[in-house]
Amino acid sequence: MNDKQKKYLFDLLEVPSPSGYEAPAQAITKAFLKDSCDEITGDVNGNLIAYKKGSGKYKIMIVGHADEIGFMINYIDESGYVYIKTLGGFDVNLLPGLRVNIYHDGNVVRGIIGKKPIHMMRGSDDTPKLKIEDLWIDIGAKDKEDALKRVSIGDIITYSSQIEQLTDDLIVSKATDNKVGVYIAAAVMQELAKKKIKANYYAVASVGEETTMKGSRTSAFRIEPDIAIAVDVTFTSDIPGADKRIYGEVGLGKGPTLSLGAALHPAVNNRLLELAKKHDIPVQIEIAPAGTGTDADAIHASRTGTATAVVGIPNRYMHSPNEVISLGDLDKAVALLVEFVKSVDDKMVLTR
Repeated sequence: MNDKQKKYLFDLLEVPSPSGYEAPAQAITKAFLKDSCDEITGDVNGNLIAYKKGSGKYKIMIVGHADEIGFMINYIDESGYVYIKTLGGFDVNLLPGLRVNIYHDGNVVRGIIGKKPIHMMRGSDDTPKLKIEDLWIDIGAKDKEDALKRVSIGDIITYSSQIEQLTDDLIVSKATDNKVGVYIAAAVMQELAKKKIKANYYAVASVGEETTMKGSRTSAFRIEPDIAIAVDVTFTSDIPGADKRIYGEVGLGKGPTLSLGAALHPAVNNRLLELAKKHDIPVQIEIAPAGTGTDADAIHASRTGTATAVVGIPNRYMHSPNEVISLGDLDKAVALLVEFVKSVDDKMVLTR
């Protein structure tokens, strides 16, 4: 990862882009790719599609989703406390005490997620399972009128969390899910910029994966790819208490994962595995017997069908303010996918 790529990655991770509000992230990717592709376009949903022309017939789409999880303001009570709905999936019990950023008319308003203190929850020895309506955000407002001077219904919210490097290799951020997928698709395009390729390559930053998966569905309909590779984060099992009989064996710093399963195409997976072996790129295997939980679920059955694969970036503490990933895993994924795009020509057989 060179300095330009690292700056792009960190800028992308920092900018707020909850599901449905991805424009700030898309602008960063567009600027990064402006000199590395033949064409960059957007669409009505907010997808960003960068294109490099190849000399052959096949079209390859590598997609990462630009949206992160977040919240929206749903209600403000008479005391000025703010109540929210989620954009994406959360472990609600994780949220109390966290700091958040509310985005209102170009300003950032800091808030604290509150709940009833444990001292007030008498009569039970068990920690209750919280619901989102049990929580509120305190912005320091004196009352509802005061709160409405600074925020309003429908404002979007993200965790307040800075990027930090735990080691030379491991970073922590609120939004590696799944801006690292966007980074990889874009970095592959940059690496291929001055190379001649046979396949036509499309790097896609999709929208709405955390809520609707609309972005990957509509971009695939538009591009009509022969091959699509969804790059997303995946859970690690290298933490205390993780049952590898259930979750398999996936760890940080051991390379990207490749998913095997019913929705995924053996010819694409086999080519990826052959290239990984040839170029000495470590790959971890995980299974997705039915759905993958990624953009691949919306792509593989698009139109008459797409030969689809899923490449995963191991991620500790997913959907928290402190997701941890390995920069080395990103580099390995980029190296593997560059070799894959270079390898595809009109002779590749995709029919099963």
